[in-house]
Amino acid sequence: MKISVTAEEPRPGECCLPHPPTMHRHIQVFVSIVIFVITWVFIQLAEVDHSLFGFGSRDDHSSIWTYTKYKQWAEGQKHFPRPELTQEDKDYLDSNTNRKELKNLDTAQEWEPLDPENGSSRNRTSTAQSVTETWLAETALDSSSKPVHLLHVTSGEQTKFQLIKEKSSYVMGEILQVAIQARDYRGRPKLYGGDSFRTKVHSPEKKASTSGRVLDHGNGSYTVEFPLWWSGKVQISIILEHSSEAIAVLRRLREVPVKRVFYAQYEDYEYGIQEDSECFSHPYPANVAKDSWCNFSDDYSGVSWWCRKPTSLPCDTFVYFGCDNTKTNNLVESLLAPEEYELFFWPNYNFALEGLTSFVNVAKNYGPHPRQKLLSQLPPCGATLSHAAPSPISQGYYMHDVWYSSECRAKPNVYLSNFTRCLSNKMLYMYGDSTSRQYFTTLKSIFGSNMYEQFSPSDERLGPRVAVDKSHNFHMYWRFHSFPIHGSHGVLVRDVKSIVRSLDDLKCGPGCVVLISAVSHFTQETIETYISRLKAIRAAIRRLHERHPGSKVILKNVNTREHKNLSMLLQTSNWYAHELNNILREVFSGEEVIYLDVWDMTACHYSTDNIHPTFNVVVNELSLLLAHICPL
Repeated sequence: MKISVTAEEPRPGECCLPHPPTMHRHIQVFVSIVIFVITWVFIQLAEVDHSLFGFGSRDDHSSIWTYTKYKQWAEGQKHFPRPELTQEDKDYLDSNTNRKELKNLDTAQEWEPLDPENGSSRNRTSTAQSVTETWLAETALDSSSKPVHLLHVTSGEQTKFQLIKEKSSYVMGEILQVAIQARDYRGRPKLYGGDSFRTKVHSPEKKASTSGRVLDHGNGSYTVEFPLWWSGKVQISIILEHSSEAIAVLRRLREVPVKRVFYAQYEDYEYGIQEDSECFSHPYPANVAKDSWCNFSDDYSGVSWWCRKPTSLPCDTFVYFGCDNTKTNNLVESLLAPEEYELFFWPNYNFALEGLTSFVNVAKNYGPHPRQKLLSQLPPCGATLSHAAPSPISQGYYMHDVWYSSECRAKPNVYLSNFTRCLSNKMLYMYGDSTSRQYFTTLKSIFGSNMYEQFSPSDERLGPRVAVDKSHNFHMYWRFHSFPIHGSHGVLVRDVKSIVRSLDDLKCGPGCVVLISAVSHFTQETIETYISRLKAIRAAIRRLHERHPGSKVILKNVNTREHKNLSMLLQTSNWYAHELNNILREVFSGEEVIYLDVWDMTACHYSTDNIHPTFNVVVNELSLLLAHICPL
């Protein structure tokens, strides 16, 4: 039989390549195997000659992954590729040098912000331009000063939780206690606290959920307490949101004064001249001439705002402003040392812990519902922070998507009749960020055709906006706060007015209610900047109470939010927001203001985190707002 390399018999006149001899084929196979073995050995030797995770030299133990490599892994992998430790690695980890490094990391929660005057600019790159680069050079981080080794970081895979005094069944009204022992990537118990956990128990089929209270013992162990409000199968969810090492980085970044790049647009309409320049929410950097800046700060309102002076136009031609998101994102990410990037990616961020038990069975009690027992002990809603009661274990719970407060005697007001009854003959003035604007638009939706919005030539993103329901004599007003305003583009400066000056101009008569929400745009600012703004607002509220005694002022804190990318997480982490909420309450402690706490209402809800929560969540928040305006 004739053999050909073609699938068909060769045609006459065509030439076919003959098969190579059998010995030749064997040689080819042998050479291929040898090449494969040599390549495999070379790869193994290359890994041994690199750092524990395959990147950087053996002497550079603080360098783990490059950001590009980590992004490639994060997009396509589900499990963390952690190789076996060699004996050399174990010897290194047990060496005196490493013990000293571990001792330094044990005090991570005590790290202080870097002193800009002692900063170093080596090993840094920044895509921000002009004055941004100047300021960065002064506030740059020396990446070798605080090494972060992944083996010392709290590991979500190694950290577990278990029930304390576990029982086969629980009863409604009991407190479920859960213990967490934080462990690093070697599986060793952490010796210090500072990790951030997000906790809840929930029953998805009932749309029921509540948050837990986390007690940090400061030694790597934590206790979480959950009130059991309903019966049935209750699932336990504990998420490691940030390790203490990541929080140390966030705390350092927060105190860098210049992290966002805004822009100003100057225009001379008569001569058709237009110029752009950079703006910042912090006083002018050192070594930059004072006369090269336009100072738009308002010390009376606690507003700090500086723009680079245009070349040919005066400062009073400032017409538009916006946020340069690209420069801001590059700037923020450039503040990270190379070994710090991975602290903010899964599984080092937002990792769901495993427990020895993932759910408990809760039996009904045959007496009154636990909340009915609690109601008589709760203070009435509408109490000011001057008479604030101690915070409960949780702020409340959802049942069938309706929120029941455990902070005050609030009745769910999710029906139109409750809204119209409470808000009739009221004037609701809202000042702040877009979450209060969402209250404005949601109330318009609830009132429907009864309410109409008056025309305004101003930008609807900033206000002022006014809506009226004449049939119930209900008026509401909303306006954005002053600088900084993140994420905006092409906004007219004339539409910007500070909360302080708005309050000073306010003539508050009977039925006047003021809602202030000013947190979410300050997560990128220093604590000093935020407190300065709050103190100015506090003074304005005191002046309002002097002019109009009995005016009801409500402070709304911020809710949890989404984080679509690394730079967004570094600027708006939920840890930042929760810290600012605590500062807000502390600054206004003892004042005649009501504190509207909506944190748990989004933290334990089944919907995806968003700075603008779902309609159901916002309606529940407004229901709680009504309970404070019209207490039982």
